[in-house]
Amino acid sequence: MNGLSQKPLNIVLLGAGLALLLAGKRLYTVAFFVAGLLAGGFLAFTVWTTAAASITTISASVKMYIAAALALVPLVSATVGFCNDKDISCGSWSRDGLCDSDAVVKDLCPHSCGVCSLMCSDREENCKSWALEGECTKSPDYMLKECATSCGLCAPKCADVHVDCNHWGKEGQCEGNPGFMHLNCPVTCGVCRGTCKDVHDDCPGWAKDGECVNNPGHTLKACPVSCGVSACKTETGCTDKNSTACAIWALDEECTKNPAMMLVECAATCGTCNVVCEDKSKDCANWASEGQCTSNAEGMLTTCPQSCGLCHDLELFYRGAIGGDKDEL
Repeated sequence: MNGLSQKPLNIVLLGAGLALLLAGKRLYTVAFFVAGLLAGGFLAFTVWTTAAASITTISASVKMYIAAALALVPLVSATVGFCNDKDISCGSWSRDGLCDSDAVVKDLCPHSCGVCSLMCSDREENCKSWALEGECTKSPDYMLKECATSCGLCAPKCADVHVDCNHWGKEGQCEGNPGFMHLNCPVTCGVCRGTCKDVHDDCPGWAKDGECVNNPGHTLKACPVSCGVSACKTETGCTDKNSTACAIWALDEECTKNPAMMLVECAATCGTCNVVCEDKSKDCANWASEGQCTSNAEGMLTTCPQSCGLCHDLELFYRGAIGGDKDEL
């Protein structure tokens, strides 16, 4: 379809959707909206949703969906996750050949042993269902590489994608409307939180060579796990030790002036932490296998989002929002 024929079709479809929205026909509205978006792209989508959001007769719940849709238009960060080793000695163990002879080392060192790459994600749309069926342990050679997120090796980055997430969270929407909120506002709803992740392949080597001390401005931020940053060792996630003091120090550019102290003491403020989606308990996989993701969904989807497939859903949500696919990761 060429550009000349796309434009009028887009206008007709989106116009029909807006008229149906005014008439209260929500199901038909969605159909026309999606068709119009496909026909004319995000520019017309933005115009349509802005107009719809300004109409006072629309219910608050519908406006919330429209507002979130608007927030996704400028979403430009790709779906990225991190595969990190669980022990600082993994690099040396790998060089000694233990990945092939010691199953414990291979489990502790997925990055150094080549089970998953540093930048990772699920590569199949069925990863969530396969993982819930136990395929991560039944077919590890395939699953751990193709479904690194669903199998618990890869922690995808995530973020609230709307400025109203905090407001909606205070209104109880995380509990009242979890299907929407867990995707659009995962940080507010506690699905995602700050944690430490090495973001460069050379982190183990840099740490061994003393770069955490010699070049703290770069290495502490890129390699907090390999550098053993204290904020990485807490059970509550990566946070500032004193959020008020950190905020004030950051105003005076202390994150840059004094990185050796600030990247450790003020890990969240200075960017040592990455906000990711991952399980928060070592028991999550067992709980999920017992059916807790369904029978205790409210607690499990925030405590064990990875084992319950929510991290996979977030990857697909972000990918769809920016028009990407697995081949572009």
